[in-house]
Amino acid sequence: MSDPPTRQSSVEAWVLMSLVYKDLDDFDYRNALMLAERLYAIDDNNEDYRFLYAKCLHLLNDYDGSYAVLKGSESIICRHLFARSCLDLGNRQVGSFSDRQAYWSEGVKALHGALELYNQQCSSDHHWSDDLKSTMRRSHLPSRGSICNLLGELYAKLENIRASSIYLWQALNDSPFKISAYTNLCDIAPDIANFDLAATTNNVDMSSSSSSSSLPFASPDDLFKDFTPDTVHLDTTSTPHHPTLPTSSTHDIDEHPSINLLDKPSLGLYMPSLRKGHSDNISLDQLRSLVHYSHKMRDTDLSGIQPSRSDIEERKDADIEMIDLDIKKMKTEEAYRNKHGLHKKPPKEKPQQLEVELPELDDLDFLDTAKPLKLPSPLRVGQQKEESITKPATKLTRLRKGKASIKRLREEEDEDQHLSFIFAIDGSTTPTKASNDDGLSTQTVIRAMNKVMSVLRTFARGYMYHSFYHCREAALSLQKLDDRQYDTPRILCILGKAYYDAGDYESARIFFCRSFYIAPWYCEGIPIYSTCLWYLEREKELNLLAYHMKDNQSHQYEAFVAAGNWSKCAKGGNEPSKWFQKAVDLDPSRSYGHALLGYEEWEKGNCLGAKLHFSNCMVANKRSYLGWYGMATAYQGMEQYAQAKALLMEAARLHPWQPVVLYTLAEVLYTLDEYDDAYHVVCKALEVRHAPITEKLKEKIVYRINNPYQDQLMEDE
Repeated sequence: MSDPPTRQSSVEAWVLMSLVYKDLDDFDYRNALMLAERLYAIDDNNEDYRFLYAKCLHLLNDYDGSYAVLKGSESIICRHLFARSCLDLGNRQVGSFSDRQAYWSEGVKALHGALELYNQQCSSDHHWSDDLKSTMRRSHLPSRGSICNLLGELYAKLENIRASSIYLWQALNDSPFKISAYTNLCDIAPDIANFDLAATTNNVDMSSSSSSSSLPFASPDDLFKDFTPDTVHLDTTSTPHHPTLPTSSTHDIDEHPSINLLDKPSLGLYMPSLRKGHSDNISLDQLRSLVHYSHKMRDTDLSGIQPSRSDIEERKDADIEMIDLDIKKMKTEEAYRNKHGLHKKPPKEKPQQLEVELPELDDLDFLDTAKPLKLPSPLRVGQQKEESITKPATKLTRLRKGKASIKRLREEEDEDQHLSFIFAIDGSTTPTKASNDDGLSTQTVIRAMNKVMSVLRTFARGYMYHSFYHCREAALSLQKLDDRQYDTPRILCILGKAYYDAGDYESARIFFCRSFYIAPWYCEGIPIYSTCLWYLEREKELNLLAYHMKDNQSHQYEAFVAAGNWSKCAKGGNEPSKWFQKAVDLDPSRSYGHALLGYEEWEKGNCLGAKLHFSNCMVANKRSYLGWYGMATAYQGMEQYAQAKALLMEAARLHPWQPVVLYTLAEVLYTLDEYDDAYHVVCKALEVRHAPITEKLKEKIVYRINNPYQDQLMEDE
C-alpha cells in the first residue's frame, strides 16, 4: 500500500472545490465559474485549480478561455482538457484549413505528453474497480483509453488516418467499452492500409509507411470479448489521483487583510485616487505579449511524433489536387468568357424569404399530442422464430421452485452486501482486492460486464457491416439485440441507412420514421430520412419533418437539409440550394450538404459549380463515395471519360454494392471500349439490384464483345 498523499491545500480551497463540483453536478455552470474564479485567484499555478477553472469555462462553451488558462500546463488532466479545447476551437474556426490544423496539432502534442506521463505514473493494467466506483466517487484522472480516443479523433482531423487508427486501437485495447473508438475506426477503415497492423499497437513502427491497400475486417468478436476472473482487475489502483489533501496549517484566504487605508480620505473627489506608482502599470510591450496566444505563433511541428501517412491517403491527396487545378483552369476560362461578353449575365435574383410552412393537413389526426399513438411491436426483419409452448407446472415443480427462490433470495442479500464495496456504496475508502475477498460478487459483476459487452459486440458488428456497406449482414446482425436495446433511435437509424444504401427507400423510411417518432431529439438520421422522403415524393410527411425541425436550435444543420429537401419536393426552383447552402455555411466540415449542393448545380447544367461543391464534399470526407461519384458524373457529362473512370473506381471501392455507381462505371468503361471490365461490373450491378436500364446496358456490352470488329468494318465501308 502506498504512502498517503501529502497535505498541502488549505481547507478554504477544498471548500471552494467541493462547492464548484456540486454546482457542476447541479448544472449551475455560471455559479460554478464564479466560485472557480475565487479558487484560481488563490493560486493560478496550481494544476488542480487551473483544471477546475478551465473546466467551468469549457462547459460554458468558452473554449478560448479554457485554452488560454491551460496553455503550458503539465499535468495529465490539464493536458487532456487542453487538447479537448483545441479540438473544439479547430472545429469552430472559420479560417483556412491551416489555421484549424494549428489548433489540432497543439492538441496532439499535449496528448502525447499526457501519455508519456501516464506511462510513468500509472500502471499498464486497467483497474476496473476505479471505473465501477465512478457512480459514487469522482474520477479526476482520465483513463488511458479516453486519451487515446481523443488523440485518434485529432489525428483524423489532421487527415493522418493511419495515426488515427493506431490510437483508436490503443483506446480499445485499454477499454473495449470505448464503443465510439470502434465506430470511428469503422468510419475511417476504407483508407487504412493494412488494417490489421493497427491492432498490434505494441509492434507498430511509427516511421514506416505501408504500401499495401488490403483492408481485412476487425472482427468485433476479437475486440469485445467476455471478461473472466483471470483477465479482469476488480481491485482499485494503488495510487488514485485526487487534489492534494487539505491541512489546517495552511491558510489561503485572510479574514482580516492588512491594507493601509486613509483615516480621512479626501472629500474633494467622488472616487478615491490611485496610489503613487499604481497608474498605468501595464505597458504596451506587456500587452504585445498577449499576441503569443495567437495560433500563428504556435509550434505545430509534429515531426518525430506522428506516424507517417499511408499510400492511400497520399494518392487521394494527389487526385484532389488534380481536381483543384482543373477547377482553377475552368474558373479562369469562365472569367474570360464573362469579361468579353461571351456569356449573358443571369438576371439578379429577387430576395427570397426562406420559411418552412405547415399547410392544412386535415387527414393527419395524430397531430393531437393529447392522444399519442400506441407504438406497435419493434420493427424486426427476417424470419420469425416459433414461440415454444410452455407446459403447466406441477405441484412438485412449484414446490421446488419456491425453495430455490428462497435460497436465491438469501444469496442475493449476501451478494448485495459485497457489491457495496465494489461500487463504493458503503463509502469505504480502503482499497482491497475484491476478487480475493468476495468471489461471489466478483462473478456477479463480471457477468454484468459481459452482458453489457454482449450488447456492444452486437452493436459493433452491425456498425462494422454497415460501414463497409454490407447492408444485409448489418440488418440481420442487429436482430440479436433484445427489444429494449433494439428499439432505440441509434439502432433504428443504422437499419434505416442500411436499407437506404441498398436502394430500398420504402423500408428505410419506416425505420427512420419510427426513430424520429420515439426520439425526435435524436437527429443523426434526419438528412438521409428527408432525402428518402424526397425520393418517395412523400410531401406531407416531409413537410411535417421539416416543420418540426425548424425549431430545434441544437440541430440546425439537419433542419436546413430537411427544409431543402421539402422545398425541392414542394416548390422547386432555387430555394433548395439556398437551404443546402445555409447548412454548409453552418457546418462546412460535414460532407452531405456539399454533395446535395453539387447535385443541385449539376441538374442546372452548371458543371463548374457542381465540381466546386463535389470537391468540397471530397475534402470534408475523403471516405464518402458521394463526393467521388458526383465528381465522376461531372467529368462524364463533360465527356472526360478517363478522369471519370478513375473517380468511379474509387467510389466503387468505397461502396462496392451501390447499383447506381456500378452502372455508371460500366457505362464509362463501355464508352472507353473496355468491354470485358464493363461486363464484369454490369453483372455485379445486376446482382445487387435488377433494373431494365442495367439489363439493356449489359446487352450492348455483350453485343460488342461478340462483334469486336463491327466498328472497323463500318469505317472501312
